[in-house]
Amino acid sequence: MRSVKYILFYACLVLIAGVFVAPYVLAIFGAFKSPTDLFGTAPWAPPHSVYLDNFQTLFNSKGFLRYLANTAFVTGVLTTGQVVFGVLTAYAFARLQFPGRDATFALYLATLMVPNVVTLVPLYTIMREAQLINTYWALFLPYALGSPYTIFLMRQFFMSLPEDVFAAARVDGCSEFRILLSILLPMARPIITTAALIALVFGWNNFMWPLIVTDDPSKQVLAVGVANLQSSFSNQWNLVLAASLVALVPLLLLFAAFQKQIVRSIQLSGINR
Repeated sequence: MRSVKYILFYACLVLIAGVFVAPYVLAIFGAFKSPTDLFGTAPWAPPHSVYLDNFQTLFNSKGFLRYLANTAFVTGVLTTGQVVFGVLTAYAFARLQFPGRDATFALYLATLMVPNVVTLVPLYTIMREAQLINTYWALFLPYALGSPYTIFLMRQFFMSLPEDVFAAARVDGCSEFRILLSILLPMARPIITTAALIALVFGWNNFMWPLIVTDDPSKQVLAVGVANLQSSFSNQWNLVLAASLVALVPLLLLFAAFQKQIVRSIQLSGINR
């Protein structure tokens, strides 16, 4: 009876994994197929031969490298801003005492319950009045000052660290800024790495906001560029799938390189004294 439960359990896991993995497998197969093979074979059939002309055509097309450069720049600025301001904010909420700290944090955390689509019109109005539409500022400024989720994640981690370490540093005359730089940051490397990866993935995949605030191709990012390819190459899905694969590969490499830090930081962030 117990073995039957294990078989059913793992069968469910395999089924769920298949549902999530199947679209990526189909995208990889389609990216390496010629147009004839793409429409002449089953979607789940692997390519008969590796067809690299898709990528050559893609990188020779007008604007695709610009999309990549814009995405790398915007994502880099957004990630740096979220990590820097997130660390400062999380440290203040976790280790500093000031009136209304917990109530302010609860109010800030409540913004997680607000869908992003609700803030699109107010944000667009602000950017329009500031004359920032079709600029890089409009792409990263609304998100570069931190996000509720990453601040919550880092705050929980900071609160799990021993209070005696910080008390001893204050007795020795260290300022709060010195404690933050010399003590907390080295100890918090796993959670900071995770926060950076979360911000990076968000910035790399962000689609709706860049689509709204940019109509200049020279300022558009990769997610919008891939959507544009669907209209430019409506009958050449092999190019669209190749572009999707190019957008996917950096994130897969990052996850493969930092998966241990992600798992460790999430485990530690659940400890709250």
